[in-house]
Amino acid sequence: MKKILYIFLFLLNMMSLSSCYDDISKLATNVIDDVKIDTIGIGKNLYVGYQEELDLAPIISQKGNKLDGLKYEWALTELPTTGNTEYETISTDKELHKKISRSIASTPYTLKLTVTDTNNGNLQYLSSWKIYVQSSFVDGLVISDTKDGTTSDLSFIKNKNITLNYNKEEKIYRDILNNANGKPYNGLMTSLTYEVQGYTTYETTHLNQVWALTQNGDCVRFNCEDFSMNGNSDSESLIAYKPAGLKFLKLFKGYQDFFAYTTKGIYSFLIANDNRFGWYDTNVVGYTINNNIVAANSSSSISDNHSAWLDKNKGQFVYYSGWPSSGGCYTYEANSVFDPNDMSNQSASAAIMSEDGTLTSFLLKDDGTSQYAIYTLSSYVSAIDNYDDQGNYVDTTPEQPGSAKSKFVIPSDGKTLLDKSVSVFFAQKEYVLYVATADGLYAITYGSGSTASVSTVAKFTPTAGEKITLAKLYQQGQYTNDIAAISGSDSYLKPLPWNNKAIVIGTQKSEYEGKVYVIPLSQPGIGTLDTTNALTYDGFGKILDVTTIGY
Repeated sequence: MKKILYIFLFLLNMMSLSSCYDDISKLATNVIDDVKIDTIGIGKNLYVGYQEELDLAPIISQKGNKLDGLKYEWALTELPTTGNTEYETISTDKELHKKISRSIASTPYTLKLTVTDTNNGNLQYLSSWKIYVQSSFVDGLVISDTKDGTTSDLSFIKNKNITLNYNKEEKIYRDILNNANGKPYNGLMTSLTYEVQGYTTYETTHLNQVWALTQNGDCVRFNCEDFSMNGNSDSESLIAYKPAGLKFLKLFKGYQDFFAYTTKGIYSFLIANDNRFGWYDTNVVGYTINNNIVAANSSSSISDNHSAWLDKNKGQFVYYSGWPSSGGCYTYEANSVFDPNDMSNQSASAAIMSEDGTLTSFLLKDDGTSQYAIYTLSSYVSAIDNYDDQGNYVDTTPEQPGSAKSKFVIPSDGKTLLDKSVSVFFAQKEYVLYVATADGLYAITYGSGSTASVSTVAKFTPTAGEKITLAKLYQQGQYTNDIAAISGSDSYLKPLPWNNKAIVIGTQKSEYEGKVYVIPLSQPGIGTLDTTNALTYDGFGKILDVTTIGY
């Protein structure tokens, strides 16, 4: 009887165990739904411009659409090295829309997306990409502005009309220094000059740079690749020996030389060989540049008479030929119209040199009468030598000395405009002098007879409440650095349609409410503007200067 009872209990126990086993098997079939990160159409190697927005929107899904329990983390390595494991979280949103300010590098950064499923034990799902950061600032407009009267920053604009080989949508990069460094430049960058160090015909052997002068006479230099500072006048990175009290007054490019006019003289260096100023230029010791006005030709193929200015202390126009190691300063010959060596009672207001370097024009104001006149000068041309049929070395074209040419008196209505001007500048290819007052832009034409012609009807009038604070001729960056790169038989870059055919105008509605216009010329010969096709950019503080950069 006991044996039968034992057998019954054993069977009952086995049935109980079997029941427990069935329950466990049911739990094991409760499968967790995976999170899927669909990156179809998104390459694993991505390219983004410096300070441009990186946009990534992979499709993230989970069966049953249980996305409420998902958390997202986008993390980017701090350095562009394959072994770098230091990440910075740059977003916690489902999609990534982030401005990238990592340093430009040839090796990639690593971007990692981590999706955490908080409903299922914080399971994590990963996806990653290689991110290559490239320069965004290849060719376009650079603006210096201040929003507090103490610091200043740089902004960059590229648009198909003012950017070479660019046909995409317009882009504006504001406050570049603050975005990169967390703060703007401590000082007011009131004058910008574009310059290329090295050989511009070879992409890998030249460096695009913007030099900025401040209201205090300091100088700072930026690499256009990312606008990182690569020199300042308080260190030997920009000037090897800085005498006490030296202040920078003017920067300009002539031939293959880069010049700085300072309170301690004129400095220069050959851009193919150097990238900083050393000792003062011994070719121009004792010379001064009146009102910092220089007519310079940047062409790398014009070595004679490439820069000219009025030296008021010497009472004469002078021109510079050659380069620092073998150059010199020379004077012009007089003609029946005027004597270039009797100008001590004149002050310079504007100047320009023609594209081919043969003609220089100055706007001067007589200190005694306060009258204005345009003076033109023919440039020096060296003799051209060659061999004749008998093998003798002879001058085939004789030397042409630099000399006075013409004078055009500005009538009284032009004087009225000039006396209240905020900017005055010449056209590059036409005989037009532009005068910008606070209330309008005007044109004065010259070239025939002895009196200029003044148009008293404004070519441009700012919007109500705005006042013009600066204006200049639009010239694309590489043209200002080397005319020969854009114009001539050896040119290798295309001229933009607006090069020398548009005007840049800065206005202020209030002290820190600035606007920039780029307006094409419809009739360059008389200065008529096509305002219907103007580019307009607002959102600036007080505009300090505008320049262009190039490739």
